[in-house]
Order: sequence, then C-alpha cells, then structure tokens
Amino acid sequence: MPGRAEGGASHQPSLRATAILAALLTAIAFPARADPLPAGFVRLTDVDPTIRQDIRYAGLKNFLHRKVSGYEAPVCILTTQAAKALSRIQKAIAAKGLTLVVFDCYRPARAVADMGKWTRQGGPPDPRWYPKVERGDLIVKGYVGELSSHSRGSTVDLAVAEADKKSAAHPACGAPDAGTLDFGTGFDCFDPSSETAHRPLPAEAAASRKMLLAAMRAAGFRNYAREWWHFTLADEPFAKQRFDFPVTAN
Repeated sequence: MPGRAEGGASHQPSLRATAILAALLTAIAFPARADPLPAGFVRLTDVDPTIRQDIRYAGLKNFLHRKVSGYEAPVCILTTQAAKALSRIQKAIAAKGLTLVVFDCYRPARAVADMGKWTRQGGPPDPRWYPKVERGDLIVKGYVGELSSHSRGSTVDLAVAEADKKSAAHPACGAPDAGTLDFGTGFDCFDPSSETAHRPLPAEAAASRKMLLAAMRAAGFRNYAREWWHFTLADEPFAKQRFDFPVTAN
C-alpha cells in the first residue's frame, strides 16, 4: 500500500509532530528577545521622559576621558522606586521652569572596577577633574570608590537646569558644558569645593545647592556630603545587593 513501509509503519509524520517541529525551528531561528533589565529596574525615560539626561560615562567628557566599561548607551536606569521619586521632584520644579539633569544613575559593577583599575594606574593631577589630587590618590581620598552605591540602582548624580536653556554655568572644575545652574563646581569635580556644605561659595551656587538638597530630601533621598550632586534613595530596595548588567537602550 502506498505510504507504508514493510511491517505496516507509516513514514508520514503526524500533524501534531509537524506542528511541534515547526515551533522548535521558529524558536531557534527567532529567539525571544527579553528585556535585559532585572525585575525592579526601569529606564528613566519610561517613567518620566521630561527629565534631561547627560550620561557622562557613556561618552568622552568624563574624568577617564573615555567611555567606561558597561555603558553601551547614554541611558539612565534606576530602580522603579528611585525613578518614580525623581519624577515627583521633576513635577515640583517644572512649575518653576526648571528641570533635573541626570549625569549617572545605575552603574554596573564592571564600570566601578574599570574606574578603580584606571585610578590605580596613577598619574598627575588633571586641572579639569582633580586639580589638587594625584590620580593614584583618588581612591584613598574618597573620590573614587572600590565599591559604589550606584551599583545598587537607587543612587543618582544630578543637577538642576532651566528647562528652556541648554547652556548656563561653565565651571572650571568638573563636567564642562552641562547646561545647569551654577553649583560652584561641575559634576565630578574631585575637590573639597564640591562638598555640599563647602564655604565660602558664591551666593548663587550656595542657593542652587540648598534648593537641590531640599528637593531631594523631600522625595526621600539622602546626600553624600562630599559631593553635592550625589544622592541615594533612603529606602532603597536593594540595599545589600550590587548588579552588573550593562547599561543599554533596550
């Protein structure tokens, strides 16, 4: 009989077997693309796209003068709680014609290691970023950490700018051309003048720091006293855990 082999067994696969084979081939050819973010993390733009992002470690304008390991895109990633807290601040200051500007958010553990390795290579002071400190002393002086709260996902480095302007203060030390209000120094100026309570400061810079500190505290963030731009959510969800997934756009 056609279609039968010796012994009567059929060589024609069943419809069910055919469907299973097709599904397997499809899965192999087109693997499902899962979001690489762990549960509890979001991209800030998905929570509040109005917050300005100037992610320095994804480019060249940072204290390493190169892209940092783990930053595949200039994107702010945070825990959901931290992102929502920033959004509340953004809504409050938007009424005054202001916007938050974030410089760094979640930082992969590999990026922290990259910074540490670079620091230990040593070198002279850098007038733009660390004018009074040898490169090899940045860790012992507390400006670069062997570990970083950024790797827990609820720490953010940020400033405030006028919403309708792209350029404002041009500090001698720290991130250039950040387009923020005058804070006395730029982001990542590794110098005593960056301490939040440093005095003397020009009146405008002191007022900017006071305003940022009050806004962040009201939303549940605590400040790192040596850096006016550095804040961690007090009730962070991953207080004892560090992550190492890369910073990606999707």
